[in-house]
Amino acid sequence: MDAVYNPSGGRAAREPSRGAREQYGNRGGLRPTAFARMDNALMYTTLALVLVGLMSVFTASAAQADLETGNAISVLLKQVISAVLGGGLLWALARFPFERWKQLARPFALISIGLLLMTMFVGTTANGSERWIMLPFGFQFQPSDFAKVAAILLMAQATSQHRNLLSQNTIINLALVAFMSILILKQPNLSVAMIIGAMSFLMLFVAGLPRYMGYGLIPAMGLLLFREITHNEYQLKRITGWLNPWKDPLETGYNLIQSYYAIGSGGLFGVGLGNSIQKLYYLPFQHTDFIFSVICEEWGFIGATIVIGLFGLLAWRGFTIAWHCASQFGKMLAFGLTLAIVLQAIINISVTVGLMPVTGVTLPLISYGGTSMVVTLGMIGILLNVSSYGETAQPLPQEEF
Repeated sequence: MDAVYNPSGGRAAREPSRGAREQYGNRGGLRPTAFARMDNALMYTTLALVLVGLMSVFTASAAQADLETGNAISVLLKQVISAVLGGGLLWALARFPFERWKQLARPFALISIGLLLMTMFVGTTANGSERWIMLPFGFQFQPSDFAKVAAILLMAQATSQHRNLLSQNTIINLALVAFMSILILKQPNLSVAMIIGAMSFLMLFVAGLPRYMGYGLIPAMGLLLFREITHNEYQLKRITGWLNPWKDPLETGYNLIQSYYAIGSGGLFGVGLGNSIQKLYYLPFQHTDFIFSVICEEWGFIGATIVIGLFGLLAWRGFTIAWHCASQFGKMLAFGLTLAIVLQAIINISVTVGLMPVTGVTLPLISYGGTSMVVTLGMIGILLNVSSYGETAQPLPQEEF
């Protein structure tokens, strides 16, 4: 038996015997190179981010939770429940053959569209946006997080066909992605719509989109973004508050200024876990959109560097998994999932340090948010399943769409 590639970077696994192949079967249309040899580095990195997130959510939310509910750990308890549910989903999807998602891409997208439509009729409005559906026991569900996964599945299915990237299948999938983006814009949720648009374009580009089409798509997307911003007063206020927060420090520039205070107070080593001043009713959304600012204040530059480094490790492992997967669908699926998580982290951190306007995007696995936690861990589970197939695995013939 010959040793084969092991994506986790550890000791090489060996080719399964004929009896093992008969017992387990050809999962997902691939001949597996190893069983249960998933990417350990990705699992440990994910665990570290979740633990950092739980600690940060507790320290950032305790004062406000105690004031509103009389229980300082009420927000933490909800996040722990979400992490447990997400961990179960990760475990299940890590064992679900990723090739089957090719057949499930459109049904999943239709379900996501149905959930987005529900927000128009039974959605809960908060901060001027109708993005959530209320669940029992005070939990909320955000369908746009599912829409991001649906877009990745659709684009991975479309871009896995090298022979004709602009086939009827691709056009149908792009139409579904565009329809989901329009529904998300209606909430309104420009930031998630932008993430879906950028992610879809980059997946097409990596798959070999002709340059002349790329040159046409970029200006078109820019014009759509400009029109959306100029036709919404609250979006314009976010831009002006970002460009010059000190011009209106009590309104449009307030969030960013308080974030600056939090980050600047942290110094090199921080003020200590739980000792943040800005989280005490100065910094808005301190356990969601601006949780990185609290991390900077309490953990300092060292702690912020560790968090950024963990996301860097996640990006490295995710893109490595994509590179080494034998299946073209697996490559694009892993690339899209990794890109979505990393892109959202980059946007959130950029907002807190003033590199981008305030967007309302949370920090994956760190910020408080049940849907985000569960969905992101589910995405990691799919990545882990892709990682269990080495570059020596041979795809089996499958029915084309």
